[in-house]
Amino acid sequence: MQLPHRKDTCHSFVNSKASGPPVDPSLFGNMVGHTTLLRKWAKGVMFAWILSLSAAFAVALNGTMVTPIIVLAISRLPGWDEGSATLVAACEIAGLALYGILFPHMAKRHGKIVAVVGFLAVILGEAATSLFIGAWSLAASRLTTGLGEGAIFGLVASHVASRSNAERLWGQINLIGGATMGLLMLSLSLLPSDLTGAPVFLYLAGFAALVAPLALYAERRTSDSLTVIVPVTLSRGAMILTLSVVFLIYAVQAGQWAVAAFIGEIGNIDPARVVTYLAIASLLGFVGALVPTLSKGEKHRVVSIVAGFSTMAISLWCFFNLVNETSFVASQITLNTGFYMVTPYVTGLLTEGDPDGSLLSRVLIVALIGASVGTAVAGPILQTWGSVAFGWAYITPLGLAMIAAVVVFGKSHLNCADARIEPAK
Repeated sequence: MQLPHRKDTCHSFVNSKASGPPVDPSLFGNMVGHTTLLRKWAKGVMFAWILSLSAAFAVALNGTMVTPIIVLAISRLPGWDEGSATLVAACEIAGLALYGILFPHMAKRHGKIVAVVGFLAVILGEAATSLFIGAWSLAASRLTTGLGEGAIFGLVASHVASRSNAERLWGQINLIGGATMGLLMLSLSLLPSDLTGAPVFLYLAGFAALVAPLALYAERRTSDSLTVIVPVTLSRGAMILTLSVVFLIYAVQAGQWAVAAFIGEIGNIDPARVVTYLAIASLLGFVGALVPTLSKGEKHRVVSIVAGFSTMAISLWCFFNLVNETSFVASQITLNTGFYMVTPYVTGLLTEGDPDGSLLSRVLIVALIGASVGTAVAGPILQTWGSVAFGWAYITPLGLAMIAAVVVFGKSHLNCADARIEPAK
């Protein structure tokens, strides 16, 4: 008996004389509609996941981004000056580093606990700072806050660990989280003078409490829209070069930030406006994170990185040579833009080789050491050599960092097709 002929099309299949109940063609349209809905749902989940990580990242930035405002707030407490306030503020950075040293693997193993404890530490630490004026109690409060921020940063790093296109993820997180923190910093800089003391820490505690529910979403749902890759280990030479880039770029950024107020004085800019200008520059500078966010391949990495470093170098030269109000604002904006063009690529490279976020938590220590060294030597260099020499003193290590980054990201050292990396053992 000859079997009925069936063509490989939905229409002929439905209208064939084969046995069985007829199939309604509208069902295929319903399947396409359901697929479209599922894709929209997946995109919504992906956006919510990135938004939650960005919210957590914004809180983790407290320890570094709003340091000038924290120092100013502590210095306005009874019995405190700017020098002693700087030492207390450093306890927060010490807390960030301490978490990376002691608990680098904790976030991946006990994510929910780390998330809850981290946010509680930040909220309670900020609130306690607003209540105390003693040296030890303030130092303990800032240390607690820093430990909480370190835990939250580790949480973000653990969720992005071993994801493909990690620089795009970090670009998005920097863009959303950094802009949020920039808006908070700007709002704090515009507070009346009678609210720039202890109330500042209540605002910071309130901000952490406000975004905590959104940030904790990341622990309830992990995005499956991203490919998890097999963690890779950079060669020893590539890792040393990458850590050198991290150290140098954070040293330069923190060092110029530390003397920005002095440059403002040289340019006859009101100190109150200097803080506001720095807040605006921090906010607008996160636009640079659009570059890695929109990155579509490895071949564009080196070009974007060189452009970012070049932008930073030119901005530094203008900042320390063209000392006026217009140059102050424009140079700070472009300097931050270049910084956020580069750092997501470096963070993304380390993340793709990080199985659980622990590597990035430890790399954060290198960044903090770099920031500390850059800040410590900034004042003496400026006082001894002047602003023009200071600019060149910081442009030089920036150039070295660019060379190291080009070597690491160049095709001969890192390419998906022929990478100089070893599989993780």
